[in-house]
Amino acid sequence: MNEMESNDKSSSPSIIKLSADFLMIFLPSFGYFFQAIKFQKTKSSKGFSKSLCLLLLLANILRIYFWVGKKFAKSLLYQSIVVIISQIYLMHYYLKYQERPKEEIPPEKSILNHIISWKDILNPKKIWNWDYEFDYYKFIFFLFFIFSIICYLVGVDSQPFYDLIGTISVSIETFIEIPQIKENCVTKNVKNLSITMVLMWFIGDLFKTVYNFSNNSPIQMILGGLIQNCEDIILSSQVIIYSEDGIGYKIFRRTSKYFSLNNYEDINDNKKVINDKIDFDLEENNRDKMGILKISNKDKNKNNKNNFEDDDDINIDTDIGK
Repeated sequence: MNEMESNDKSSSPSIIKLSADFLMIFLPSFGYFFQAIKFQKTKSSKGFSKSLCLLLLLANILRIYFWVGKKFAKSLLYQSIVVIISQIYLMHYYLKYQERPKEEIPPEKSILNHIISWKDILNPKKIWNWDYEFDYYKFIFFLFFIFSIICYLVGVDSQPFYDLIGTISVSIETFIEIPQIKENCVTKNVKNLSITMVLMWFIGDLFKTVYNFSNNSPIQMILGGLIQNCEDIILSSQVIIYSEDGIGYKIFRRTSKYFSLNNYEDINDNKKVINDKIDFDLEENNRDKMGILKISNKDKNKNNKNNFEDDDDINIDTDIGK
């Protein structure tokens, strides 16, 4: 009996841990698939910052090599792999629905030409602004290739090197939302930004921070998670302010209307008074105009009568003369 109770107690924490690991691996990437669906629905990727994808790819590629030297929780390693796949998927639909003038659309190239040509990839001025989708995939492969060679040459035992990689990775990941926040400030619009993705960011980063605390993850990850929570609050606020169709905007309007109800009534009263005054002034003006018209009509009638009498006098004088 005691053995069965102990087995139940030991199995329940393992189920909780497996559930937490599953959420940690897949939850941060759910939102990006919803963003890709948003691109397909609107047939446009305008308003979304593709720099966000670049930063996420860099951060998670570096985190994979950070794990090689530090060997922290495997769930974080798997999470990085899933995030990289989700960013490739998201970039495909971003580039597919990117709005470009016809003269900027490049001619088609064969796969062999794509593989051979590396000139644009190594051009610093064209990084992450290439004409062809295949160039983005080559750049991702190039990053894996370069970091693999560096880590092989340095070796696994060089802890300061891997600490540096981890710090760079977390620093990049910490500020991934800054390009999107900046884009929202410029456009004052979140029309093509998936609200579900922002919500998943908020929940995922909060869960990630708690998970890192409970699993004694490296300090870089804990601090990075706290900063990301602050960025999530800023981005969520932008969604509330700039989204005219979103539920957040409706809540914002209803809340602001509730708190300013008295002022709203005062404004309506003032408007009523002003409208009454305008109506009164219009009536006065109409009366004045009617009075002027009556006077002018009287003057015209009087002038016509005088003219008629003068004509009669002239006719009488002419008859007498004859």
